[in-house]
Amino acid sequence: MTRRFRLGVDIGTSSVKVALHDQESQQRTAFRSSHYPSAHPAPDRVEQDQDDWWRAVGEALTALLHHHPAVTAGNSVIGLTGQMHTTTLLSADDRPLRPAILWSDRRAAELCAAYNAAHPEHVDVTGNPLLAAFTAAHLRWLRAHEPEVLSRTRKVLVPKDLVRLRLGAGYATEPADASATALLDTRSGQWDSDLAAGCGIDLDRLPPVLPSAAVTGEIAALPDGDPVLRRLLGSPVVGGAGDQAALGIALDVTAPGALGLSLGTSGVAISASDHAVPGAFRHALPDTWLRLDSIHAAGLALTWWSGIAGRSVDDLLAEVAGAGTGGPVFVPHLQGGRDGDHAAGGSFTGLRADHTRADLTRAVLAGVAGEMTGLAAAVTDGVLPARVAAGGRGASSPLWRSLLGAALGREILPADGDSADGAALLAGHADL
Repeated sequence: MTRRFRLGVDIGTSSVKVALHDQESQQRTAFRSSHYPSAHPAPDRVEQDQDDWWRAVGEALTALLHHHPAVTAGNSVIGLTGQMHTTTLLSADDRPLRPAILWSDRRAAELCAAYNAAHPEHVDVTGNPLLAAFTAAHLRWLRAHEPEVLSRTRKVLVPKDLVRLRLGAGYATEPADASATALLDTRSGQWDSDLAAGCGIDLDRLPPVLPSAAVTGEIAALPDGDPVLRRLLGSPVVGGAGDQAALGIALDVTAPGALGLSLGTSGVAISASDHAVPGAFRHALPDTWLRLDSIHAAGLALTWWSGIAGRSVDDLLAEVAGAGTGGPVFVPHLQGGRDGDHAAGGSFTGLRADHTRADLTRAVLAGVAGEMTGLAAAVTDGVLPARVAAGGRGASSPLWRSLLGAALGREILPADGDSADGAALLAGHADL
């Protein structure tokens, strides 16, 4: 049965975002979001309250449904996506045992360095060395420092799959998020019992891995609040994808040779492979792997400079039109380098007395563009397509796209889509 509406729900790092796609127009017709905070209980730790995700899902969906009364369970299907790697532990009654540990948390960094030195074969199985961002690293840290919590754990889930469970739409995950936990054999697509045992858990603590387009269940529960939410009761929910895989779908990175870039808070380069390669995760598509690399500060760098300069981002971009070339050089390592060196810092170099605020703004844009060039080369082995799709708020700037195109030597095509849109597109392929 064809369903007119597809909703993509993204449990992001700072907010829930919901995109509504209409089959008739084949494009996004609505977008809503609801924000939540992160906690920093120590300098290297980042956590979130899982109940905040649930509240934000209700708020974003309520706002959208009020403006689109035609959307009902009978004509819609929902796709889920969310921040990859972030770890939630559930008790026997499916309640969180502690706050979620986010992908940006660094508490397991030393543990990972020691583990990788002792276990070089890990890369052959998972496609990546163990990083502090990964679920497996969080579990290993918990095994050493909070063993009583781990002993009470009955389910290990990432954010979108916890929301799926609370919706009553099944206990499941899909290949992209499963691969990003560093507990999956990325070659076979199956959980690895040895990796799980090393984290102190059995395989029965991990959800079944289903295809991204598979229907995992129907909505049977929704957050408390506005009765308008009841219109979604009975809507089918598909497996969806981790946020970077969903972004790849939105940028049409679905086959080898394609390249997508995202200039959001972070900067991401994404390509696809038809076989397992080092540095790749499973994609949301069958027999496809996702190659990606990122920098922490893309849009974040411009936002940071906006605060320092005391001008809005829009005002800064308007000023740059009069700035010349040959200005200072900016290194956007405001949250460490992309090689995992968190001691690395950002910098302006080559400053002169005649440089203006506009020159420094242009340097920020060009510095991020230069870093994105390195990411693109890394995920394509230096073989770039003639045209490159770019999404995210930064890509809406013609100037930034121009600088990016000049750095890459390629035409940059703006793409109006993000992870929530990718989830909606996956919902359109639901196995109904």
